[in-house]
Amino acid sequence: MSDYKRRFDIFICGGSQHVAMLQPLLAKLQPFGTIHLASSFLTDDDLRQLHGRFDVLHTPRHSPDGYSNFELFSIRDINRLATAPYFVKLDADIELDDDWIAYVEECLAASPDAVLFGPRQGNREVTMELSGGMVRELLGQEIRVAGAPKVIGGFYVGKTNFFRDNARFMELAHELLWCFKDGVRCRPSPYPQHWPARLRRKSLRIIGDAEPFRAPGNEDTLRSLVVHALGAGDRLHVFDSMGRIRIYRASERHAQAR
Repeated sequence: MSDYKRRFDIFICGGSQHVAMLQPLLAKLQPFGTIHLASSFLTDDDLRQLHGRFDVLHTPRHSPDGYSNFELFSIRDINRLATAPYFVKLDADIELDDDWIAYVEECLAASPDAVLFGPRQGNREVTMELSGGMVRELLGQEIRVAGAPKVIGGFYVGKTNFFRDNARFMELAHELLWCFKDGVRCRPSPYPQHWPARLRRKSLRIIGDAEPFRAPGNEDTLRSLVVHALGAGDRLHVFDSMGRIRIYRASERHAQAR
């Protein structure tokens, strides 16, 4: 096993519409980590076309919607599945130069204590408050984050031990945002073992834009929120990749095509 395979778990997801993009992208990723392909309903023919280009196939069924399925996979499964010191999460529609791994190595050399970094900062900062007795009992603290930077989800690198050690915190923070509306539960708990009956009488207050979490989107916002909430915001970084990693929003792709 190569050194890279021991150092990096790489998580990527795709559906049938991504196969043509995944073929060259996986070839660039494969030498530099253990490739985890999360199949959002890839067909048997799709998988035949991608055969030999990934190491582990995951078939999450968190949602019938492919996008939501990957969001929930990124929230619920990556922290549990990653075993290498670092994990890389990326979208199927980004573009990488052949030397993309040099960017990762340079970032780790410059900031070896980083817990989360990527090449692009979100347009909107992370501002969210989760408070009340329910939050204090579940998480052991209230969450108040204001104007904090977010690493965009198209490509980021996380420190496995940090997120594995804080996986329950992240899961429950997501549940508070995803399963409640105006302080009232609107979805059943995916983690009922963490919810004693007495919690039903506890208060919950959420200030901030929680609506996108109920889509459920914003796995990158959640991951950044958790880093800041746990006092590790000084270990979250946005490092310019100098064009080696290109993340385009849909509107940017449309503008390029014109």
